[in-house]
Amino acid sequence: MRPAIMHPTKRHRRAITALTLLTLFGGVGCRESAPDDVFNDEETTEALVFVKTTAEETLNRSRASSNLYKLSPISPEGRVTPITDFTGASVSDPHVSFDGERILFSMRPSGASHRNIFEIDVDGTNLRQITSGGGNDFDPLYLPDGRILFTSSRAGEMDEYNHSPAEHIYRCDADGARIERLSFNQSDDFDPMLMPNGQIVYTRWEHFGQFNRFPLFVMNPDGTGIFHKYGPHGRNFFHAQPTPDGRLIAIESTMVNEDAGPVAMLKLESGPADPAPTPHQHWDVLTADVNNSGAPWQYGAFKYPFPLGGNRYVASYTLPAADEEDVDYALYTFTLNESGSGTEEDPTRIQVDDLTFLYNDPTTNEYDAQIIAPREKPPVIADVVDYDLDYGTFTASDVFNRGMSDGQERPQRGVDPIDRIAVFKARPTQVGEANEISANMFEKREFLGYAPVQPDGSFSIRVPADTPISFATLDEHGRAFVNKRTWLSVRPGETFDKCFGCHEDRIAGEPEAPEFEIMAKQLPSTDFTTMAEPEDRLITWTDNIGAIVEEKCVSCHVPGTPGPRDEPHDDLSRIVPAGNLDLSLDVMVPGMEMRGEFPLGYVNLSGESEREEGNVVRPGFPRRSKLIDYVLGLGERDGMGSHPTGANSLTDREKELFTLWVMLGAQYR
Repeated sequence: MRPAIMHPTKRHRRAITALTLLTLFGGVGCRESAPDDVFNDEETTEALVFVKTTAEETLNRSRASSNLYKLSPISPEGRVTPITDFTGASVSDPHVSFDGERILFSMRPSGASHRNIFEIDVDGTNLRQITSGGGNDFDPLYLPDGRILFTSSRAGEMDEYNHSPAEHIYRCDADGARIERLSFNQSDDFDPMLMPNGQIVYTRWEHFGQFNRFPLFVMNPDGTGIFHKYGPHGRNFFHAQPTPDGRLIAIESTMVNEDAGPVAMLKLESGPADPAPTPHQHWDVLTADVNNSGAPWQYGAFKYPFPLGGNRYVASYTLPAADEEDVDYALYTFTLNESGSGTEEDPTRIQVDDLTFLYNDPTTNEYDAQIIAPREKPPVIADVVDYDLDYGTFTASDVFNRGMSDGQERPQRGVDPIDRIAVFKARPTQVGEANEISANMFEKREFLGYAPVQPDGSFSIRVPADTPISFATLDEHGRAFVNKRTWLSVRPGETFDKCFGCHEDRIAGEPEAPEFEIMAKQLPSTDFTTMAEPEDRLITWTDNIGAIVEEKCVSCHVPGTPGPRDEPHDDLSRIVPAGNLDLSLDVMVPGMEMRGEFPLGYVNLSGESEREEGNVVRPGFPRRSKLIDYVLGLGERDGMGSHPTGANSLTDREKELFTLWVMLGAQYR
């Protein structure tokens, strides 16, 4: 095949001119031309590998035809030659070996049902398949000990938002043997990349009820030490890459399923940006005119920034586009300009110094460019997993240590008594499983039991290994004060004790350990691996709550029965149910969030978001739910006792079930 040499199209020159001038000079307006020195064509002997694909892709959702190509040298005059030349195959996610001689990538061969990991020499020879089996494998990564990390949907679990196959992090030997799952999130974990210290940083999709975000997490290569690394509420970061100065460069977005947007530099030296940051303290948006809210892209959009060494980077950039089908991603390089002393009074500011057209084929999108060159291996972090054990231990230092709020309440030490937590376990939705889980956005979970919180605010729990766990701190009435909206997990034999608070004030570096040994470490951990199962672990409408409602609530809460009314009327069929709360069980209505139909009584108690006006339940938050106030005799029922009364009075166990049901998300089944 004759090597292709592509030059900037007129449209690309106009678009990049407008973006460059806006970035450098503060938005002076689009121009039809620009000085020649806007384009800095630097001759190099290095090469890039990148993907050419016939369609736009987002978050590994493309099955379009694609191949790997090489650009050498890294210059607009460089020669583009194919590394792979498959027909009908879908190729993505290249990753170059430490010696610069081989490339891992994900591929669905023509006619195949699934993607797997493959390896090829940089000259296009010695193709071999690494992984096999069901599910789709993405994001391969060479580890410094010779093994391979990748993401995969082979577990057959569905994410918590749109019930698509969820990807988690795996690793295997260099020949594909001994495949092992490392992460146990309930939605996707993707885009893993090696940090200079040998840890793995990756984007994690956290969807916990209405909580929906994509922060960066970190883990050791054996799956231990999973912890939030970076990201506030309201900002998502994709395609993160370590930079030579110890920071991360990434794509900023405010969208759930959109990994395009402006380029951002994340200043890890200033902390994890959680709580919310002050301007320029935690990250700088390098291409400020590019919006982070999805199409239309008035000034285009970026994906896949990658450091080329020194102060030079490559990224995919699309021309301004009204819709996703209008995008045309090409390759561009840029350098950065840094100013400021790095103090709180004079924070470091980082800006794009120039943006240079590199390569475009107008018939394809060019993605995920990486340099083909040797690089230094990070240190090997030794494995600590003990496969003879089936449990791990999670210890938290202080449930009162909360910095800026994440929208939940902030318990005050000495004011709000918190002496126990409720511990939950996820129930992953499997491929092919019906979606009638809930009428709101909460997914399936079960109650494991209670664990004590020590007087200093600490607790320690032994839980099943490789299992998604969460918890809620409880007030004196058993209601969730703070609901942990992140799935935690520990590997076999792991002791995780780096949780020093919830949204604790972390200005820079790692969270600080308590000055004195916490009480929970001096006592045996509450053991949920040997504890007798609670009477009801699956607290759902179909298993528990529906029967209580039918027995003790329906008599007053269906139309045509005695109860408060808007105005007196002789026609009993027009009498409104008590409290205007219709708990009819024989009327089926569609759920707005999940597919399926549900009893009207369930929908009216579930906190279904499309019916927020007059909702009596805030799923996950019993302290904010009118239903629980009535059940426990609190809030506007304070001093009047619990509801219902008389022969229909609830038992203590039924009150607890209502409270736990709301705390778990008001599940249907």
